[in-house]
Amino acid sequence: MINKILNKKEVSGQGTIEYLVIVAIVIVIALVTIGILLQLLGQGSGIGKTGSEIAWMSAQPFGITDWQLKDGNLILILQNNSSKTLDLKEVRIGEGTDWNIGKNGIQSGAKTNQTEVIIKGTGISAKSQYAFRKENIFIIYNSPDISNQIQAGVADIIGTSN
Repeated sequence: MINKILNKKEVSGQGTIEYLVIVAIVIVIALVTIGILLQLLGQGSGIGKTGSEIAWMSAQPFGITDWQLKDGNLILILQNNSSKTLDLKEVRIGEGTDWNIGKNGIQSGAKTNQTEVIIKGTGISAKSQYAFRKENIFIIYNSPDISNQIQAGVADIIGTSN
């Protein structure tokens, strides 16, 4: 009788251990799967060029409707998406870079009021992939009410140079 009780306890203890081992294996498989999926999404912010373009087109107050890197120069097409006329002062991209633009009276709205900004000397060679991190992108502007306002980057500016 005592042997039967001891064997039952051993069997029930063995079942608990088997259950915990199976749960541990499932958790490891889930973590590996999540890691692989995160790698497939890409590096950086996790969105591709299309997602970055959509984010920038709708950015406030300045949207970037198009960009390209040609001959080491970054060409941005900015659009005033606010309801006010704004003065664009500077576009800062990257560490230690400061490009003075000085374009006054950029009207609100329509695509006909887009402004081309050329940032020279990025140091990126032809046919190379590039990414300017959103953390390093700033647009400095004046509105009719407040001077020296700063718009932070909403997405990375990414692509392949021409």
